[in-house]
Amino acid sequence: MESKSKESEASPIIFDSAVLSNFAIAQVFHVLQRLYTGRAFVPKAVQREIQARIKGASTCASAKNLTQLEEINQALNCGWLQIPPEQVNPNDDAIELRLQLEYSKRFSMGESEAMAIARNRNWVFASDDGAARNFAKERDIRLTGTLGILIKAVQTKILCLSLADLIHAQMIDEGYCSPLSYENGISSYRNL
Repeated sequence: MESKSKESEASPIIFDSAVLSNFAIAQVFHVLQRLYTGRAFVPKAVQREIQARIKGASTCASAKNLTQLEEINQALNCGWLQIPPEQVNPNDDAIELRLQLEYSKRFSMGESEAMAIARNRNWVFASDDGAARNFAKERDIRLTGTLGILIKAVQTKILCLSLADLIHAQMIDEGYCSPLSYENGISSYRNL
């Protein structure tokens, strides 16, 4: 769910690997594409994390996970998911590097880079990691996560409620730790 101010329709969003993986593994990456084309970003560190997971899946003979994670590469190749521009201006570069180094003392490189960019550029940070979300809230970084994205997809009529409930349950089956119930999870959210 999103914190503080609602995400505006034009706000860029930067993803950590868990949120991307939840949508890829549930085979509903099209939801992200429909919601965020032209403003969806993944930091280089997250791209490297995904590449490492793809290599791991190929050596573990997990063809299902490999194919699903490849969706992230396809999104990058198609261009609707992008790497953030490296240089905004010299001051921003220095601020983002400093924040990333500070955050990396507590979080993965992917989460650290995503949070630094989101904070400095006032983007939305998409994460499901509880510690990272709390840390981001303390720093007034705008947030969403898998659950918030599914709810937004229902609110914008990209998904019907029953399909969102099925996707939510499938994500739980694949390892997503949702604060909502397995059955009728999205339906039980009060603000739809």
